[in-house]
Amino acid sequence: MIVVNIEVLIEKWFNKKISLERIKKYCQQLRIERRGLSEDITSENIRVSCVQRQIYPVKSIEKYIDMLCGFVDEAAKEGSHLIIFPEYNFFDLFGLIPGFSFINQILNKRAVKVKVQDKDKDEEKDREEESHSKGNNNFLATIFKATAKPVEAGIKRIISLLAKEYGIYIYTGSYILKEKDTIYNAGSLFGPDGNLIGTQKKMHLTDFEVKIGIKRASKMEVYSLPFGKVVCPICMDATYFETFRIAREIGADMVILPIANLEEYSTWKALRGIWPRVQESYLYGIKSSLNGWIAGMHFTGKAGTFAPLLMTEKKDGILSLSPSYEGNYLITADINVKRLYEAREKAEYHEDKNAEFEKKYIKRTYGIN
Repeated sequence: MIVVNIEVLIEKWFNKKISLERIKKYCQQLRIERRGLSEDITSENIRVSCVQRQIYPVKSIEKYIDMLCGFVDEAAKEGSHLIIFPEYNFFDLFGLIPGFSFINQILNKRAVKVKVQDKDKDEEKDREEESHSKGNNNFLATIFKATAKPVEAGIKRIISLLAKEYGIYIYTGSYILKEKDTIYNAGSLFGPDGNLIGTQKKMHLTDFEVKIGIKRASKMEVYSLPFGKVVCPICMDATYFETFRIAREIGADMVILPIANLEEYSTWKALRGIWPRVQESYLYGIKSSLNGWIAGMHFTGKAGTFAPLLMTEKKDGILSLSPSYEGNYLITADINVKRLYEAREKAEYHEDKNAEFEKKYIKRTYGIN
């Protein structure tokens, strides 16, 4: 009897399709006009770009590189110093799996059908959704684990090469990080020299992530760039005030936040995330977003850049925001860390603190002193 290990087969296939040599060779063929990072960049003249993009399963790694390169090229032409990609920035690579396109169509059509069923059949619909979701979770858990290593290596190599060629800071968006048998939702920041600055794992998980076996992290790192300090939490992390409180305490000026909301878009649901956190903490918020359908899942969300109310033209806390929660956009804005410090000094409300309680709570929950 022959036992076929699907995870091993998929991993071998991806190692072949996403070989680092293949990536390097193709990126060299792009003939990117090398651009050095502006020498006059300071904490007062930072330009950032947030990617909002639709999922599009690809048939080759070259098509995926073209997609990423298109956004980086546009950001570079606009003079951006930093560009950030969204959560689950690797979903498009599932298209490399033989037969995935067919399976994807079936799962998406089934999900749409469930979505539009008669509201009078809610109980029956709930049972069908639960069964459908369980099947999807098993399917995705297998793919996540099987593709984690080659996808992580491939994305890091692509972003490293693009960062160096364009002379720009790039956040990879999130991917699955596999450590032994444990998987995390993580993202990495690369500098204009092509070197890795750091990798941050997601700390607060969605129900979907828990069901497919993703584990949470309990520590947040802060990275010092020439123009300010940044932290890189992921999506659900912004739903909890502690994330931005900790970011402020460890010296951050900007929060990079990639998202991929697995839900129908709602302005009010969106407000549970980065916008109120920025107002509470007096930090800049830079949000990228993934949208579209894959494997029966529908993602929505707007990319944008946020600041304390009084630092924005309309006093609404928004520096720039996508016009729609679906589709492809590059959202760019200028931020000024010096002005942020001045705003903190002028702030009428400096938030209440229970230092003794918070010290024990935060240390126990997040591993931060």
